[in-house]
Amino acid sequence: MKTTFTLLTVLTLSILGMDAQARSSKLHLNLFNDGQFVVVVDGIRYADVGGTLAINNLNAGTHQIKIVEVFGRRGRGQGRGRAGREVLYLGSVNIPFRSAVFAHLTKNNNLRVSEVKRLNPPRRQRPVYRDRHRRMGPRYGNRGGGVGYNRFMSTKQQMRQAAFDRNKMVIAKQFIRNGQPTSAEVSQLMNLLAFDRTKLELAKFSYGFVIDQHNFRQVRRSLTFDDTVRQLDRFIVNQNPNQRRRR
Repeated sequence: MKTTFTLLTVLTLSILGMDAQARSSKLHLNLFNDGQFVVVVDGIRYADVGGTLAINNLNAGTHQIKIVEVFGRRGRGQGRGRAGREVLYLGSVNIPFRSAVFAHLTKNNNLRVSEVKRLNPPRRQRPVYRDRHRRMGPRYGNRGGGVGYNRFMSTKQQMRQAAFDRNKMVIAKQFIRNGQPTSAEVSQLMNLLAFDRTKLELAKFSYGFVIDQHNFRQVRRSLTFDDTVRQLDRFIVNQNPNQRRRR
């Protein structure tokens, strides 16, 4: 049931995203400055329009447009004796994808496109990664700077490119020594090593640097053999005398 709901959610968001992309064009109409108009675009009525009208979020394609001038006894209909309406234009305009179309009503009541501008796609903001120790606050201490996400990803890439565990260990220890990693990050670095003995060595080395020692047992999942897991458990207990006495 949860899988179905998640799939439907993803599909809905995708459809909404595609619809937002499609409805990305604009139409700018310039009409007579001394008139009052009603403009109908694809059946949608815009009343009390003065000299200009801007319509956003339009689909690309051909749009039906009707421009009606509303006049009264003191307007262009002066002398007719009563208020009325006159259809000035009834036709269509083509609007390209992700474009702004500028059109004006001529003296002969024709709609003429004067300019078409291509619109840039909306810029997607990249999430800002904040240093982990600042989110956690002073509880874990601040020994001169948090571990940046970019540096962590760069370290993993360097370890993947290294041929042997001994080279990978040098890269991993340098990263751990210069920052305050989490137990989860140490576990990810251990997964890039081939042998349990080097994984255990990195785990022991990292214990004094991690900012969440209470979570350090999760690195056990990166070890393959039960004997190595027991060695790490003994090491953690030896680093916590109070815990050893409780046991």
